[in-house]
Amino acid sequence: MLPRKHTPDHSMLPHAEGTPLLHRKSEIRLWRFCSTALTAILLTSLLLVVVFPPFSCEHSGPSVEVGQVEWGPCEGPHEPGTDCGYIIVPTDYRDPSVGQTKIALGRYKATTSPRRGLVLYNPGGPGGGGKIMAALKGPYLQSIIGKDYDIVGFDPRGVGDTEPRVNCFGAPGNYDLFKRNTIWDKGYDVAPNLTDPRTRDHLLHQYKEARSLSETQFALCAKSMGDELRYMGTTTAARDIDFITTILEGKDALINFYGVSYGSVLGQYLVNMFPNRIGRVMIDGIVDAASWSGLPIHLNQGPFLASVGLAYQMFLEGCSKAGSDGCALASEGATPKQIEARITQFFDDLYAAPLAVPHARMPRALTSGAARTFLYAALHAPREWAPAALALSQAMHADGTLLVDSIPPDFTVDLERLAVICSDQPRIDIPSAEEFVDSSLDLLKNVSGFAMSMLTTEPTQGCEYWPVEPKERFVGPWNSTLRNPILIVSNTADPVTPLWVARGVQQRLNHSSRLLLQDGPGHTSEALTSVCFARASLAYFRDGTLPPEGAVCPVDESPFPDLKPGVHYAQYGVDAAGLSEEEKEHVARARKNGYGFRRAGI
Repeated sequence: MLPRKHTPDHSMLPHAEGTPLLHRKSEIRLWRFCSTALTAILLTSLLLVVVFPPFSCEHSGPSVEVGQVEWGPCEGPHEPGTDCGYIIVPTDYRDPSVGQTKIALGRYKATTSPRRGLVLYNPGGPGGGGKIMAALKGPYLQSIIGKDYDIVGFDPRGVGDTEPRVNCFGAPGNYDLFKRNTIWDKGYDVAPNLTDPRTRDHLLHQYKEARSLSETQFALCAKSMGDELRYMGTTTAARDIDFITTILEGKDALINFYGVSYGSVLGQYLVNMFPNRIGRVMIDGIVDAASWSGLPIHLNQGPFLASVGLAYQMFLEGCSKAGSDGCALASEGATPKQIEARITQFFDDLYAAPLAVPHARMPRALTSGAARTFLYAALHAPREWAPAALALSQAMHADGTLLVDSIPPDFTVDLERLAVICSDQPRIDIPSAEEFVDSSLDLLKNVSGFAMSMLTTEPTQGCEYWPVEPKERFVGPWNSTLRNPILIVSNTADPVTPLWVARGVQQRLNHSSRLLLQDGPGHTSEALTSVCFARASLAYFRDGTLPPEGAVCPVDESPFPDLKPGVHYAQYGVDAAGLSEEEKEHVARARKNGYGFRRAGI
């Protein structure tokens, strides 16, 4: 049992508009295992508990109350000054008889006094765990939020160390085995000639495979989890934020929150469900919550692709400018168009004949779909552009080892990502394969050649097979007047959350928000360092100061080595001249903790 137990005052338990106060004591019954051998398994690895359900053991153990919080040392990698723990929340805020949920927490404590409060953090996904991100990235987050705030990350319902977690496949690793060498692993292969009827036929075959995989995995979920899946949506996560703030800070405390990518969806739910409780809220890398909750993902694919072409063009131009010394894809004097033609030919060659890669950590055949998806993921993370170019160049010379070893791992363990997405989406009839593929072909021809890559990088399909209805699903309104204005942040060339979406969200919230642009490529402000952004963010969290309307922050970092004479850049670095010590610290933290291949999901 973790130390530093906090037992709540039940008069403080929060309620959202229309939700009754929860006063009754509730308890979580802890499993008492039936044999010494099984107890040893539990002590060896808590993850093994879910591998062997169910046992007909008795329930016993101490009761815990809704609102109880416990803090203790973090296990695994973490920054000094971090502690970890959990909070007990109602599973159903309208029906306390349903039971309780244990939300995992990570906290990087304020390093200056007086302490201003706490900021809750969501790193995106959905399916990203905030607990470990607060433990690992606390100093970086304080460099853009303020050292006088506690940074508190939480694992949303079904994710990470929160209990219950989504466990459709029984044991860690089983989901990876399920996907291995399927369309979700290899990616969609797209033929060079998009008007050839055989191209459509091949895409139909691949999509039907993906659809059968969705039907299979969701049937497993229905069998293994049942009604527990009804509480995994963003609506419930927003209620958890409200509850956590009350328990940790008091019933009159305002909610402070920072969410990136999918976290911007959670932030929009939060501010529109609890408009009178909003303190400092910043969302970054914007997904439109109205479309997220109102349209099935397959009808919302086009908007996500709107800025891919711009980011790709910046990659090509940067590679050409860096030359062969800075970008392995650039022969001497190669233009952006020549580099693009070389990449396209490589993809076409792989379509005709996949490349054997026997020396990778996980040997495989490199397909056109996998290589194209690799480049699409690299566009999210400009700091990885030079290494990605090297991997592609080596693969073009028949050695795909570096490319295969550099394919970003899936950050999800099970179906926790889809549990959130499918809980938030409206139920629809199953679209025909022909309708889906024809729509995708239109996107390939008219929007982006990476249209099919998004389907495997952002695995969001198949919710028509989701087995349960959520207990609650918020669908707006999305234009509430807020107690305090929020700060909306967007890159100008974000390949997955385009700028026009951020403009639309800002216009909907109108005087309750301000938009700040970071003038660069990549996904979210973490993609490249901007001291200007850090200054604006710190000012906002310090006293609510908003940047001027129309403010645009430059980036202080080059994706490729900047070799121009007279301009001082350490490779991929920032010129530190004229920066304060606090800003130099931010630059160092940003380079260490910024967006990379390790987080390819939105």
